[in-house]
Amino acid sequence: MQYSMKKIVLAIAMAFPVAAFAQSAQDLKAELEALKIKVKQLEDMVEKVSAKADMNAAAGAADGEMKTEFNRVKLNSEAMGEQLEASGFKGLKISGYMDPTYIMNQRQNTSSFVFMKNFGNPNSQGGPGSGASYTYDNAFFGSALISFEKEMEGGTKWLLELMPHKSGGDGGGYNTNSIVNQAFVTIPLDSGTKFIAGQVGSWQGYEYQRADMKKTITGNLLFDFTGPTFMTGVGLDHLDGKWETKAIIGNLNNGRITDRRSPTLHWRVDYSMNEFTGIGAAGVHGKPWSGASLNYGELDTYFTRGNISLMGQVETGQLKSGSFTGEDTNWFGLSALAAYKFTPRLEGLVRGDYIRNQKNGGGTPNLTFPECNQSTGLPQSGSGTLCGDARNGFGPSLTAIQAFNADPSIGLKGTNRAALTFGMNYTINSNATLKLELRHDRASQDVFYDVKSGTYKNNNTLLGVSTLVKF
Repeated sequence: MQYSMKKIVLAIAMAFPVAAFAQSAQDLKAELEALKIKVKQLEDMVEKVSAKADMNAAAGAADGEMKTEFNRVKLNSEAMGEQLEASGFKGLKISGYMDPTYIMNQRQNTSSFVFMKNFGNPNSQGGPGSGASYTYDNAFFGSALISFEKEMEGGTKWLLELMPHKSGGDGGGYNTNSIVNQAFVTIPLDSGTKFIAGQVGSWQGYEYQRADMKKTITGNLLFDFTGPTFMTGVGLDHLDGKWETKAIIGNLNNGRITDRRSPTLHWRVDYSMNEFTGIGAAGVHGKPWSGASLNYGELDTYFTRGNISLMGQVETGQLKSGSFTGEDTNWFGLSALAAYKFTPRLEGLVRGDYIRNQKNGGGTPNLTFPECNQSTGLPQSGSGTLCGDARNGFGPSLTAIQAFNADPSIGLKGTNRAALTFGMNYTINSNATLKLELRHDRASQDVFYDVKSGTYKNNNTLLGVSTLVKF
């Protein structure tokens, strides 16, 4: 292209001398100046065309290199995807946490770190209930959890949570020494409906079992002592707009039941009013153990917007043949939590709990009353007589038991329980949080055994500090 343009310029230049013979010198000079201008314009045009051609050639070469590199990356990505799928890692998510915790218990006269310690934590001087399998000062904290989630083609999901020494399966000795916290599958059936099978954690209330999903260290009274821990069975989960309904039928708090055939039903309904507010209800109906019958229901709500979080729960339950005296009992409970972020990192909170549980000495599905010497109020295995839970503060006081033994006609009342908790959470970084908690529990009777004095009191104070690290 450049060579052809130069030939044109030369031909024009050669044509001008012929015309010069018929013109004056002045005219010739003007023509030569015009010729110079034309030549300069043509040279500029040639340079521009040549530069554009060079750029197109360079662009074409770069484009070829990019296409080659893209194809290479695409082939490598496809190979890696096929390798991940063949190895079972496609759609796999692994998460977990640890929360080493320090707990000071005033009445038990203990001050210690709590980490990877199972629920059965006997304190020989702690009074009746000191060796209880689950206590509010040794609950679902001070633990480590790892979760494996796998989503397959078609939407089927698989989940396994392992929680050594603190799992839901071992809470209360239901599956002794089990490290499985949850293990279940969900299979899509049609639009919005899923089939559930396996071991599923409780759907009760506003509070969660996992430390990385709750604001406090200890659980509220309702979570710890009245609701189900887990269900093993099959169920359905249906989502329709703002409504979600789920139910599961099977074993309550057990992996296998051999002393009865009747299953238990656990259900929950949630309604999301908007992105900040929701309301839900849950219930349990069945047999917690042979000879007993449970009917339980609760209503809970939440509001979370900006720096403010509000949560609340109200519930009632009836337990047939499950009281301290072996007769029927019932309870009514309340719990509320309010939290406020003073800064993006620092959050303060307060929680209040109350349980009324008096009939026939009281009792809930999650309480076990220990054997004791009813004269001295000290633990005594094989005695055949019972005392209240002196570590958790439930059941009748020793004084009430002795008065009832002297005159059964007066009846036996269990204690009513309340707790007030203050806490602070400081976010160290996106994966680490420091939790501080001060909790004061009260009872309507003297049911807390005081190790230092060897007497019973109607209150107890707990101090907790926890470092939660999650991934």
